[in-house]
Amino acid sequence: MTTITLPAETVRFYNDGPGVPNTPLLLEAEKAYRSAFAEAAEEVVRWGMMRDDLIEQAWCQRQQIREQAEILVSSADLYGVPELDSEQIVYRSGHELTASHIRGRVQALEIARRCWDEFYEEGTPVEAILVAILIPWSERVAQWSQCPIDPTTVLTPPRPEDGLTEDHMRLLDFVRDRAEADPRPSPSLPMKTVRQLVNEFPELRRPVIHGLLREGETMNVVASPKVGKSWLVTDLAMAVATGGLWLDCFQCERGEVLIIDNELHEQTSAHRMPKVLDARGIAFSSVADRVSIINIRGGLKDIFGMNDTFNSMRPGRFRIIILDAVYRFMPRNMDENDNGTMAQIYNQLDGHAARLGCAFVLVHHSSKGSQSGKSITDVGAGAGSQSRATDTHLILRPHEQDDVAVLDAAVRSWPPVSPRCLRWTFPVWTPDDSLDPALLRPERPRRRSRNESENKATKAPPKPEWTAERFAEAFVTKEPALKTAIIKTAKAAGLSERRSNLLLTECETEGLIHRWQPISNQPAKFSTQPMSSPSS
Repeated sequence: MTTITLPAETVRFYNDGPGVPNTPLLLEAEKAYRSAFAEAAEEVVRWGMMRDDLIEQAWCQRQQIREQAEILVSSADLYGVPELDSEQIVYRSGHELTASHIRGRVQALEIARRCWDEFYEEGTPVEAILVAILIPWSERVAQWSQCPIDPTTVLTPPRPEDGLTEDHMRLLDFVRDRAEADPRPSPSLPMKTVRQLVNEFPELRRPVIHGLLREGETMNVVASPKVGKSWLVTDLAMAVATGGLWLDCFQCERGEVLIIDNELHEQTSAHRMPKVLDARGIAFSSVADRVSIINIRGGLKDIFGMNDTFNSMRPGRFRIIILDAVYRFMPRNMDENDNGTMAQIYNQLDGHAARLGCAFVLVHHSSKGSQSGKSITDVGAGAGSQSRATDTHLILRPHEQDDVAVLDAAVRSWPPVSPRCLRWTFPVWTPDDSLDPALLRPERPRRRSRNESENKATKAPPKPEWTAERFAEAFVTKEPALKTAIIKTAKAAGLSERRSNLLLTECETEGLIHRWQPISNQPAKFSTQPMSSPSS
């Protein structure tokens, strides 16, 4: 029999229960487990709706706690066999307390989620689930958590369905029948004073895509046909599913994603997803069960025909729902150029977003012709209400360089978004900050008249490209100047702020200009001459 020699203050196996609490340490672990379970059961009642994001956080915390307890030791030391060159995992002594505590929280939240899903799918209203099931359950859990601990047995926590009496079942049947047969009339519009409003809503809605989109909001993604919009939102879906960065600059909150696609067949979607995962270096297992797809090509439904699908979804399940593409969700005999029609569609989506606690992303196409001379909100085919009704209007316009687009956006609840160049490298878009986003592809030149052709030779030659040397010569002098003043002058000469900052950094890196900052807490200035030392 192999003898194991454990390092000091370690144990061989991870233990978060359940187990008979027959030692002082396991007795404390059982108390921690019961306490966390009871606190989570009470917390669920306060939510008012199921919060998948907080449940996911709890699972992540459980994994982190286990990893923090792990210690790697060599197999040679553990088993006393010098020939072994592998490693083994052992665990810190005393980990049982935090491990049992997080297990209690996760278990209570998962039990509540399963109960919620089951009764909600049966048509039980949210209020009835809370009043008739979860509140009584949390009260029984509180009593269970205070029961004396028997060191010879394991006392399992109560389940929500275990305590349902005949009175509770009759109440549930009654509210289900009433909800189906006697829908309530619409309530009058709520009125709040400014004090009430500020006290009730001290913070903005929770972010979904930082800098772009919040819970309950809608976002348009607009570009010309066949430029990669679907690939772009597929990339977004993966970023949300993993809680990563979208386009290397927009942090996404982790959550489940639903894509409703009326352009692609199922086979095409199945072919595309792994390509984006490979390009981003994302493991298939990390998103396989967090991104869902409904392919309705060939069985199209308009946006109002999707009501049953949206109404069957459990609130809180999806972080975002992507509709690709909007034009195929248009109801028959309704015109995308009609402001009233588009306002109805966005009002419908706002209602679904509010009930589901998610955000909607709508893929749309731009109008024909060049988009370079238009404002952000004017890009997009159809009525102007599309950009006004949405919370974020994100667009892609062609850059003067091939395979490059300029991303820009008009946002409602975030600071302004700076335009950024994206380079297409199949199958994803990646930022390219070496390019100037102000250099949009110009409109196609019209046919020249004879006079214009004759005068072509007399036209001024094109302006030279902005290099670091040209920038330093044009905007930086011997007299030290603040960075803001230099950028302001460069912008007046037609450069964008992003391009000006990049060129200024390049000038300093190449030694073309020098930083003047005699006192560290004062703003730096720049000059073509090095800063003199205090002694000179």
